[in-house]
Amino acid sequence: MRYLSIILSFLLFVGCEKSPESNDKHKVDSVLNIAIASDYPPYIYSKDGKLAGFEIEIINAVAESLKKRIHFHDIAFEGILKTVKEKHVDGAISTIAKTPEREKEVDFTIPYHRSMTVVVVPFATSIRSLDDLSNKVVGVESGTTYENDMKIKFQNVKLLKRIKFSELLDALHEGKCQAIITGYSEAYELQSINPNLKIIPIEETVITFSIVLPKGSPLLEPINEKIKDLLYLSLSMKKYMT
Repeated sequence: MRYLSIILSFLLFVGCEKSPESNDKHKVDSVLNIAIASDYPPYIYSKDGKLAGFEIEIINAVAESLKKRIHFHDIAFEGILKTVKEKHVDGAISTIAKTPEREKEVDFTIPYHRSMTVVVVPFATSIRSLDDLSNKVVGVESGTTYENDMKIKFQNVKLLKRIKFSELLDALHEGKCQAIITGYSEAYELQSINPNLKIIPIEETVITFSIVLPKGSPLLEPINEKIKDLLYLSLSMKKYMT
């Protein structure tokens, strides 16, 4: 519950004799197929060969409440929404923000986390504000809302798109881009292991993240109820910790 307490601050099965076909169906029903993009600490990342992070804790809690085990499908972020829309999986969690366009394709649970967009730059750079990004190369992860925001708000900025967040960091270190656009929590985690980086907040860009489900999924309401429980637990823990 470590990440739940820190970041969230800001069927009964009745047994009876079944045919082999029924047993197979139960095996399928007992699995929750979830799409993720695992290259995004502190939300999802690999630690000692296992998936870890804030969102992994959330979806594990959801699966436990549904009496299901999870099968993760680790894919590039830009392909996640299509995978959910086409019902290849039961849902997805990977810092996915709701937009009017996305809402036409998939369903969103209530938000489980709130963040804001930031600019990550080398500490020694001359970039001090958003105005300084003019005519610079800025890195974004393909398929994210950050990519769309940059296209709308900064038409004189050249975008460097990469499939994985780690590839953006490599590009920044190699001088292929002068800045990275991402979320505050990701940037803070990044800075904690790269003290030579600086964070410039974009105050007006508050964003929330939700679990994504196929349109009409029967899992929407039970997952919403579990997220409400987690939010209540987090608020209660915060009250007793302050």
